[in-house]
Amino acid sequence: MGRGRAGLGSVRLSGDLSDRMMQRVMNLPTVVLPKPMLRGWSHAAAALVSIAGLISLIVITRHDPAKLISMVVYGMGLVLLFGVSATYHIFNWPPRIKDWLRRADHATIFVFIAATYTPLVFNILGGWWRVAVLVTIWICALAGVIGAAPFLRIPRGALASLYLAMGWLSVVALVPLTAALGWVAAVLMALGGLQYSLGAMAYAFRRPRLWPRVFGYHELFHLAVITASVTFFAIVVYYAVPYHRG
Repeated sequence: MGRGRAGLGSVRLSGDLSDRMMQRVMNLPTVVLPKPMLRGWSHAAAALVSIAGLISLIVITRHDPAKLISMVVYGMGLVLLFGVSATYHIFNWPPRIKDWLRRADHATIFVFIAATYTPLVFNILGGWWRVAVLVTIWICALAGVIGAAPFLRIPRGALASLYLAMGWLSVVALVPLTAALGWVAAVLMALGGLQYSLGAMAYAFRRPRLWPRVFGYHELFHLAVITASVTFFAIVVYYAVPYHRG
């Protein structure tokens, strides 16, 4: 009998100890992993390079006012995308400002997509193709900017669908662009689109993890955006800048 009581007492003691340990664990603060050290810095460097790229586009197209405007739109889209992204991702902002910058970051993506279309479509396509693609893409961009505004609560799915629609428009525009420029240009544009897509997949699936404290999936996404932007910049310089509009 004494042994039974002793055993029961030890069980109670063990149970009490487990309860206390569990309570302590439950009361521990949630561990939030710090953002990778390189978060945003690649886009900060890209923003500086984009400024140089914008200046070079202005210089080489300064004698053609219409082409110059299309290049300024494109160059400003690059600077805006990378500049806002770097500002948002590098620094630790108060919640309210962080939310505004996050929305601005999303809005600049819409502007950037439309800006990338602009020098190619405006300078290479003609007639209704030029008008239809430019009007459609900039209406989509405007809708995206408005949808990302803080005073609206547009579902993320709706914004994602708009991104997708703008991406698919490139497939439509690729047909007349290929007819005007040839298959090499088409392959380069497809390569740029593939780079964007692979980066978007890394962001969507949050893989690969790589080195979470230094360089993770988000940084890989940023790097893909940079490499794709370099590809399209080369296309603009090689094809759109010297192209004589009809």
